[in-house]
Amino acid sequence: MNCREVYMVILLGILTHSFSTSAVGQGHYNGSSFNPNDYFIPPSTGWIFSLYYSYSQMNYFNDDRDKSDKIEISEDPPFSVSIGQKVKTQSIIPMVIYFGKKKILNANWGVLALPMINNPNANIALDFYSGQTAAGSTNLNIHSFGFGDFYLQPIWLTWSKPKLSFTFSYGTWIPIGKYQVNDPENVGLGYWSHNLRIAGRYQPVPKFSFTSAITLEINSKQRGADFKESPHFSFDYGGSYNFRKGHELGFFGFGTWQTGRDQGEKAVLPGDQIFGAGIYGAYWLLPGKLGGLCRLTQNIGTKNRFGGTAFQIGINYLLFPPTTSSSHQRIRSASNASRLLSAYRN
Repeated sequence: MNCREVYMVILLGILTHSFSTSAVGQGHYNGSSFNPNDYFIPPSTGWIFSLYYSYSQMNYFNDDRDKSDKIEISEDPPFSVSIGQKVKTQSIIPMVIYFGKKKILNANWGVLALPMINNPNANIALDFYSGQTAAGSTNLNIHSFGFGDFYLQPIWLTWSKPKLSFTFSYGTWIPIGKYQVNDPENVGLGYWSHNLRIAGRYQPVPKFSFTSAITLEINSKQRGADFKESPHFSFDYGGSYNFRKGHELGFFGFGTWQTGRDQGEKAVLPGDQIFGAGIYGAYWLLPGKLGGLCRLTQNIGTKNRFGGTAFQIGINYLLFPPTTSSSHQRIRSASNASRLLSAYRN
């Protein structure tokens, strides 16, 4: 592929933070928020601007992985809360990415900023229901919209060789979204989340790539509440095929596990986990400048959390100086970058 196509592959890839794409979760990060090539920075300098719409429909699954209308909060004394099923949420997700000049520690570097405009997502729904003091006392208002928590990834480094690439990144969820204890119109979670990630990619030939990544999310204590979400560990994997003009098709999968115990009065007793898989496609309307992407994720094996189906669609605009690389590399870089955004909308 030429340099122009390289940008296209990246941009059409960053659809998602929490980086999203699962439709459910506890904490901020959901597995496979990135498409397979979104973890990696291209060898060129420039900007990517994206705007995505995300829709998700979820149900709560208990410790036996069955759909349930109750969340168990306490064993002694026995206490559970009634919840609403088929939680449907929507988000509008703008995104800005900058790929820096020169190198740091012999690695390409970049910065990602991801604000969100959304109504209560699955994470917020679970936080709300587990905080109630009486079963069925209040209903969650999923029709309220507002600015959600803000994701910033200030450390993002990629080391590349002809067939292998490796990435390290650190990002944090800043709790600027509206949050008040047990408020049915919350659009934020009220705590910081820190994401540490390493990822690798193997390209046996330029058109095919296979990736895997591990992410550890560590959460702070929730503002105004006796609650601290446990850390979570996520394993992501996937593959993609890149067409001659930068268009792309791919698949992805993930698993997320709770690594400790929630702390505080709202702690849900059993540990949670979730798995999922999905597909995505990217198409360039104006090669190297303007492209679109759609993505579908289905959760399976959900335990003590919300799970379901998520769909995202969006557009991406590239601003790369024409002297930084060939047009082929620009397409590939942009395509990967846009896939990142798809997961953070849930």
